[in-house]
Amino acid sequence: MNKTKPKTHLTLILIVGAIISGLFFISYGTRTATEALKGFGHGITITAGLWLGCMIIVQYLWKKFPWEQKPVPHLFLEILFILIYTNIFSFALYLIEVRLKIFPPVEDLFGQAFTTILITFFITSIHESVYFYNQWKYNFSKSIRLEKDNIEAKYETLKSQVNPHFLFNSLNSLTTLVDDNKNAVEYIRNLSEFLRYMLTSRDREMVLLRDEVKVLENYISLQRSRFRNNLIIDIDVPENYYHYALPPLVLQMLVENCIKHNIISKDKPLKVSIRAEKESIIVENNLQKRNGVSSTGQGLHNIAERLRFFTTKEVKITETSSIFKVIIPLLIVEL
Repeated sequence: MNKTKPKTHLTLILIVGAIISGLFFISYGTRTATEALKGFGHGITITAGLWLGCMIIVQYLWKKFPWEQKPVPHLFLEILFILIYTNIFSFALYLIEVRLKIFPPVEDLFGQAFTTILITFFITSIHESVYFYNQWKYNFSKSIRLEKDNIEAKYETLKSQVNPHFLFNSLNSLTTLVDDNKNAVEYIRNLSEFLRYMLTSRDREMVLLRDEVKVLENYISLQRSRFRNNLIIDIDVPENYYHYALPPLVLQMLVENCIKHNIISKDKPLKVSIRAEKESIIVENNLQKRNGVSSTGQGLHNIAERLRFFTTKEVKITETSSIFKVIIPLLIVEL
């Protein structure tokens, strides 16, 4: 988790060491360049030793006792280990410096030890801050990645939800046309083009409105073979709208939704209007609900979810006693 580069550690050691050396100069004063050099060397040495020791302790505790899972053991052991290490290291360094006569014995050994402990906890706070930041960055990146994977999986699921009943109904209708060669050929052609479009567009996030209108016409021809003149569908989409885009098969799903939930008969023909207005596509039908067909709204919800990946514009649904209308925002994308 800690990805701090060695150069960064070295830079921070030099900076903190310089600060400690400055405090040393202020406390004890320097009269010669030799004393100044010794003071700077002492500051860098003790900083490097405390820095590396604290880093190892912090790394161990983050690994064995992660802060977000075990904060109390982490804090207790950190204070304990830091105090033990600081006293051992600083006292050993003091003995070496005195034995080598680099510095004379210190009269206020307790005060110096207290100052060293404060410096150590300052260094430890730097390491902890780095680890907290890296942990936050890792968790944030992980959260974004999981959210993206979840959205992509959800979108793939939504794209794959094609009503299989349409395919069964189409095949059933085909059996009634085998004796009429012209109608059968036309029906099979429309069906094959529609299925081809389904296969070629399933891996695409967006398609041109021009292509959607064309495949919708194939779909409508197939449905008219079932319902004859009882299904009246009017498409009014000018060519200057053809550069807009939609997720694939949205228009087909909307028309299929109309057919599924409404009565279609000679006495009650279903009239569906598909028109383009103000950067939107409008699908509207006369409302004559079919008994025994429950509506969960899942189909329209899926369409809204698919569009939400690409625009902040909302799908608008209007229902009165006589009409049902859905307004789908059109998109401009580079395909």
